[in-house]
Amino acid sequence: MRDTGFCWIIRRRSIWKTNMDKHPCGWASCSNDAEVRLDRRPLCQVHFYDLASQRLEEYRARLCDGDPADTNRTTILNFVSEVISATTILVTSVKSLGQEQREKYIELSLSAAKLYNRVQRHQRISCNMPILINHETDSTGRQELTNTINVSKRGACIATKGMWKNGEKIWVQRPQSPLRALAWVVWVKETEPSQFLMGIEILDCEDFWKLALTVPEKIPLT
Repeated sequence: MRDTGFCWIIRRRSIWKTNMDKHPCGWASCSNDAEVRLDRRPLCQVHFYDLASQRLEEYRARLCDGDPADTNRTTILNFVSEVISATTILVTSVKSLGQEQREKYIELSLSAAKLYNRVQRHQRISCNMPILINHETDSTGRQELTNTINVSKRGACIATKGMWKNGEKIWVQRPQSPLRALAWVVWVKETEPSQFLMGIEILDCEDFWKLALTVPEKIPLT
């Protein structure tokens, strides 16, 4: 995880905590004192957890429809950074938290960090490229010739007419190239009858699309 994404968390932690002692929770009809700030709102720990969990789930669902635009990407990264900062404040500064509560907030922070890495990891580039795809378990070797919509170093959005399931493994291969890679289906979205968009993540090739202008290097499956 990059230090640039979180270095300000520690610097501002004590300042935010001091300011929260002076404000009530900004949630409607809540009389508790605010302990952290999230999305510009002072919140008690209960309503912070509710808002953070709900918003993180919304962002995860949005990512299942494809990578966000640059503006949405920045919004998500900023919000996730706030969540991590706030959970750090709660776990380290709120003495009334029990062990179960601390573990709950630590789990929330880890979930936010995974989402941060997912958004930041590989930005997609628009690219219409012919591609051959087939089911890993299909012994007939039948392939669908289709095209990419966009690609990243370890993934792609692909147009397809086939029936694919979330989580299944597929083979991808560029026509007239001996190199093929194993990928898994991250999401599928129907755009019109018998027309789909499919998001994939490459599992065993570091740069299948040669975005780094180097020969792809095989990596071990995990």
